[in-house]
Amino acid sequence: MNVLEQIRNYTFWSLDFFKGSPIKKDFKDIHRLHQIKSYTTLLKEQKIQLNKLLSTAVNSTKYYNKLKGHTSLLDFPVVTKKDIKDNFLDITICDTNSSKVNIVKTSGSTGSPFKIYQTKRKKIRNTADTLYYAKLSGFTLGQKLLYLRLWAAYYRKPKLIAWLQNSVQLDVSDLNDTYLKNLILKLEKDSSNKGWLGYASGFETICRYLEKNNYAPIDCNITSIIAISERLGSDVKEKMEYYFKTPTVSRYSNVENGIIAQQTKDDNFFTINWASYIVEVLDLEKDEPAKKDEVGRIVVTDLYNLATPMIRYDTGDLGILTYSSKDEIPKLKSIQGRRMDALYKTNGEILNPFTMHAYVYDFPEIEQLQFIQLDKIKFKIKINTNVKFTRESLLISKFKNDIGLDASIDVEYVKEIPSLKSGKRKISVNLYKP
Repeated sequence: MNVLEQIRNYTFWSLDFFKGSPIKKDFKDIHRLHQIKSYTTLLKEQKIQLNKLLSTAVNSTKYYNKLKGHTSLLDFPVVTKKDIKDNFLDITICDTNSSKVNIVKTSGSTGSPFKIYQTKRKKIRNTADTLYYAKLSGFTLGQKLLYLRLWAAYYRKPKLIAWLQNSVQLDVSDLNDTYLKNLILKLEKDSSNKGWLGYASGFETICRYLEKNNYAPIDCNITSIIAISERLGSDVKEKMEYYFKTPTVSRYSNVENGIIAQQTKDDNFFTINWASYIVEVLDLEKDEPAKKDEVGRIVVTDLYNLATPMIRYDTGDLGILTYSSKDEIPKLKSIQGRRMDALYKTNGEILNPFTMHAYVYDFPEIEQLQFIQLDKIKFKIKINTNVKFTRESLLISKFKNDIGLDASIDVEYVKEIPSLKSGKRKISVNLYKP
């Protein structure tokens, strides 16, 4: 670390010290819990915080009051975003006008804006989680952070705050060839150590640019790369590691909770943040555990938010939970995106979303690609390309092999596939619900 980085690091921890070291204490607790190797021991360690959460919810909310006398977390219902919105006042504990709580909003990029409240205690825990998982990836507090996302006004930080935090706000909507050329030149001239946090699709755009222009690996002192918000394909992961010479990991998080899981530098599975959450993967149709190594709904219990309790919250995401022995701490083998975006094969099974991402690199002449399910066997593929696409029949054939040979597939050529409000772009859209 250079002198300025050391000063920033020292200043942060000094301020925390004068406040009683709440972040440092949580950081140490998170580290301690991550060292546990026995699932049975971990569940015992979680018990105190879980009991506090459930007791508070039962005794302080109208929604959960009927569950007095509960014996376990499994007595509580699974709730969706819609359930929380429809029963918000009956679920939320805090005084919504209090300065002791924070309002957390999602952008509503999927058509469903969402707002909850978090306690100051929860915010501290989230900060400690962030620092812990950043460190796991190779990032040290005080280093420069390149943050690649859509910087809507709600999220953008004032220039002074960004400078104090040593953060560079890079907007995914700016990633044209001219912008990327200048960005790479700036990175090469900057001798400081840097971490990179950003949308997986933004990293994909960068890699396609570097590949198209025959770049060699770049000397720019990137020490960590974390992909967020979208699935990180193995091709993009490998290319980011090749061009920027550092391990690239994927993080699973959301706005309303925080960091739920993250890959480590030596493991493609996702280490679950059991220190702050309980994670279940439930059957697609029933509120029962999905079978080991099978796709299910990711359901999260947030142990530290006592303002708007999120108990057995169905995130809307799909994943696979795995473990090799009964007492091994489970990990997420994969996270497969939002259930509402999953496509169904013509035989009724869910198509593994990873399949569609592979097409992006099977057909590099395509700039943008989107698969839309219109009915049980009717699909549309949208294609944006700057060159004459001569392999349409091959693309259709490959997709039919994956989705079903009896599928009816139309192809539509477009100038642009619109992104969501969040700046992300869906590779699949399901307009059919079986």
